[in-house]
Amino acid sequence: MTANEQKDLRDYCALLLKEYGFHISPNDPVVPALYIIHKEMQMSNQCNKSIASELKEASSKINPTVFNFNSEDAAFKFQVGMAVKWILVGALILTFAVVAIWYWSMVNKVAEAKTIIEASGNVGELMKCVKKDKDDFYFIDFTSTKGDSIQPFKEFQKIDARTVRVYVGKKSKQFLFHR
Repeated sequence: MTANEQKDLRDYCALLLKEYGFHISPNDPVVPALYIIHKEMQMSNQCNKSIASELKEASSKINPTVFNFNSEDAAFKFQVGMAVKWILVGALILTFAVVAIWYWSMVNKVAEAKTIIEASGNVGELMKCVKKDKDDFYFIDFTSTKGDSIQPFKEFQKIDARTVRVYVGKKSKQFLFHR
């Protein structure tokens, strides 16, 4: 390197350093080393920027917002996959609904069973009136009413020539007979 090139290089280095706030004389022996450090840092920054752009590009490919299909049947396979996904989600929701309905019906059957057990006292009362004849036939004897009141399971009220009404008790608030 000639003396003139060295002077130009030192002047340029001093100018660069002045831009960054360092005031160093062009004749200072540290200037060429600082220039080399400056150039290395500049190359390092460019390299870091290129690596950052490559990372940004790679990360945008990880979670794509637009689907690019490379073959003819790739779009069809993608649609089939989406359909299978929705079928599975629908089946899961349907299964949950069926289980919920089944559980609800089981709970209601338990409530009905409790009501039947509570009402079974009336049936037990009727069973007390059952008798057995000499041929092992079961029967219940009812007598006609003796006034305004009727004894449940024991007396009957004649409605007309062909109809007899036997009272078995009052309707429970919890239990409703369904026909």
